[in-house]
Amino acid sequence: MGHSHHVRRRAQTTAGDRMNLTLIILIFFFLAAVITAAVLYYLTLQNLAAVKREVDKLRTQADDARASAVLRNERARCYQQLLALESGLQSQPRESLGAEELAMVDINREEIRNCVEALKRSGNWMGLPYDLDWQDMWENLPALQKLYRVTVVQEAGQGTAGATSPAAPPPSGAAAATATADLPALPKPSGQPQVMAQAVKNMMNR
Repeated sequence: MGHSHHVRRRAQTTAGDRMNLTLIILIFFFLAAVITAAVLYYLTLQNLAAVKREVDKLRTQADDARASAVLRNERARCYQQLLALESGLQSQPRESLGAEELAMVDINREEIRNCVEALKRSGNWMGLPYDLDWQDMWENLPALQKLYRVTVVQEAGQGTAGATSPAAPPPSGAAAATATADLPALPKPSGQPQVMAQAVKNMMNR
């Protein structure tokens, strides 16, 4: 009787130990699963952050490439207008440029310079032979370059001649006094020599 009771108690103790061991194993696996999930979640966040950085970088590069393409297209458009004018001057030589042609050269020059500066600031400037600066383009337009300088000098010379033309000799005697009293005050010189000097300076800087 006592022996069977002792055996029963040992069996119960063994069963309890097994349950405790099983519970410990289950808790261990649960904690391991939680830790593994946390590590995987952290790694996933890191991968997503890296992917986002790459996507942002590619988007920025795409925007830069798109902006650079727009600048190059605008520069090419301006250069094509100047090339067309150069071709016309070579086929039909002239003595000077018209006012509209002179203005077109100035406008296109400024547009080309702005595009070149924007490309250089963005770091997308490739240099020769892919990217031409304004001076490189201007050297490829010899006929236009020559007539442009001639026209600027002519316009400056005409302005200077008008400003420095000699006046008529004054009348003498009483007629001189009467004419002087009746005439309004003469306007001051308009500064045409300074205009010519500035025009020649601009021409030399082109």
